[in-house]
Amino acid sequence: MEGCQAGDRIIVETRDMAYGPHAVARYEGLVVFVRGAAPGECVEVRVRERKRNHAFADVVAIRRASEVRRVAACPLSGSCGGCPWQHLGYAHQLAEKRRIVSEQLQRVAGVDVVVSPVRPSPRVYGYRRRIKLRVEGKRVGYYAGGSHDLVEVGHCALAESEIDRCLPAVRRLVDQFSSNVRRIEMVARHGAERGVVVVGEIEGALAPGDETICRGWLESSDVCTGLFLRGRGWQRRWGQTRADVEVDDEPAVHFEAMGFSQVNPLANRDLVRTVVRLAGEVAERRVLDAYSGAGNLAAPLARRGAQVVAVEQSAEACESAEANAAAAARGWTIIRGRVEKVLFAMADRQDVFDVVVLDPPRSGAQGVVESILRMAPRVVIYVSCDPATLARDLKVLQTRYRLAAVEPIDMFPHTYHVETVVRCELTP
Repeated sequence: MEGCQAGDRIIVETRDMAYGPHAVARYEGLVVFVRGAAPGECVEVRVRERKRNHAFADVVAIRRASEVRRVAACPLSGSCGGCPWQHLGYAHQLAEKRRIVSEQLQRVAGVDVVVSPVRPSPRVYGYRRRIKLRVEGKRVGYYAGGSHDLVEVGHCALAESEIDRCLPAVRRLVDQFSSNVRRIEMVARHGAERGVVVVGEIEGALAPGDETICRGWLESSDVCTGLFLRGRGWQRRWGQTRADVEVDDEPAVHFEAMGFSQVNPLANRDLVRTVVRLAGEVAERRVLDAYSGAGNLAAPLARRGAQVVAVEQSAEACESAEANAAAAARGWTIIRGRVEKVLFAMADRQDVFDVVVLDPPRSGAQGVVESILRMAPRVVIYVSCDPATLARDLKVLQTRYRLAAVEPIDMFPHTYHVETVVRCELTP
């Protein structure tokens, strides 16, 4: 293995995909993570980085292509790091994601459970209602895979058409600015009023004259309807920044575009239906919705008669949730605060809930699982976008709970990310 150092070229046989952008291979006992390869290929690679027990490499030449390899629809897929699985057939993407969820549950949580097949996204391109772009100087784009090298983009194959149409306007805005823009997020509004909201992160203060540029730019755009800029200790907005998400067949949930929302609205409807189904009969039962956001899950649960208590830390999300709850035929209670502290206090008070729904960020719900064990609800529904942190938390929960269902949903085609909904039932 002395010959396997950074810069060396070696030939390897890949096996399957890692939870990440790489295919996995072995070279003289060393694990090699290969970017740009597909499972079951013979590839010549250049070693990018060598660690003690593994290495990272990039494909130089394909000696024998895999039968699951496809030609990527986006010409930037080899350089842009945004969607590193585009070269895999979609059916194989789903199979790899199911295997990854199953392996994480077995390896980390020690749980041997049947994982349902991953339900596909209704759209595999043009599905993202929000994208995040990096800005360097006047250049706008995504980072290249495994680096901080910016790849400029004028078109994103995964973005909804309105966002794609707005990209040139965003580039013009950045070009006119004197302020130091670091990141740009674009959010499609949906609902009765279409359009795109642009959210910008500024380093330092807003430069003199840029406010005038913002107003003029927004007035001249036929796609962008709102602009929100923020920096350390300040924020400004112009136009309409509210967006809608249709979580089921009932009226939409409203949220501020600068807050969190699921990126794939059609797959989100599947997610909501799955949570409602796995929660079971909730009419007149107490349901705790932790990390609740603007009400993506609280609203449909309340509509079905649940007495929902929603806990959320973000002030913007709570304001949206309060407006949504007030407008609903059947609302819910919102508690603003850090979820870990609120649930700890609930457990101390011996608050009783029939169902607890968790939809934490990628870092998981490690800080609340002990409180849930103390409250001992009959059912826990855990929604996760990271199989590793999901498995870590389920390892603790399974001391009192049985995993009754594991249902992955593909919210993120052409990436390694996968949303998973788990139903946990309290054991006697």
